Parts: sequence; structure tokens; C-alpha cells
Amino acid sequence: MTVVPPETQPVVAAAGRRPGLALVVALLCWVPYVVGLVLPYYANGVHQRPAGEPIFAHDLDTMWPYDTALGGVVAFVAVVGVPTAPFVAGGVAMWSLFMVWAWRGTLTAREVVLYAAAAAVGVATIAWLTTSLATELLMWLWD
Repeated sequence: MTVVPPETQPVVAAAGRRPGLALVVALLCWVPYVVGLVLPYYANGVHQRPAGEPIFAHDLDTMWPYDTALGGVVAFVAVVGVPTAPFVAGGVAMWSLFMVWAWRGTLTAREVVLYAAAAAVGVATIAWLTTSLATELLMWLWD
């Protein structure tokens, strides 16, 4: 029976760490919000509506990019991605913090920065949902 010294174990497991992937997944959580809500809001000039006019007066289905050939894909990404993104972002944030804690003695500075960025983007995704703009855009989407 061979006993492996503890110094060699993190080197084998280090190949499985993917801090860049965590950051990419965290950034992908923004895609449904940007493509499905923010882009139509600003590209179609809805943000310049008169002060008393409700956002519901503008039909989202008749606006770009929903009225293009990719409108079905954009609608699918928005309808599926908007409710899913906060859960994925929260999972990425928690996983990133766990990885930094679990591997705190063996992570390089680059890996710590990438995990920290992934955690920050995940938390920012959830925090954005508490803004008044997000509330207005989500009500506009679900109307």
C-alpha cells in the first residue's frame, strides 16, 4: 500500500479547477436580461417615453429584436433565461466562494481574481433585480 504525501494531492486536483468557466457562466446569466429586456428598451426608444406614459403602452412583441427572424429565439431566451438566471448566478457565486475557501492555500492570484470576479458578477446579477428599472422591465416582459 502506497501513501501519497499531502503535498502532491492538490496538484492532481488543480487540473479540475476552472475559474474562467465560472466567470463565463456568471457573465452568461446577463444574456437574457440584456438581449430580452434592456436592448429592446433602449434600442426602441422606450426609455424616452413621456413621464406619464406607462411602459405597458409599448407592445414588446412589435419591437426590435422581437419582430425580426430571430424574435422566437430572443423570446425563448428571455422567457426561459430570466427566471433561471438568478439561480444559476447564485450557484456560481456560492461555488466560486467555496472554491476559494477550499483551495485557499494552493490557488494562484489569477485564479483567486477570476473566482472573485465570478462571485461578484453572480451577486450583481441578483442585486440588479432589486432596481426599479429591472422591476419595470420584468413587468413589461411578463405583461
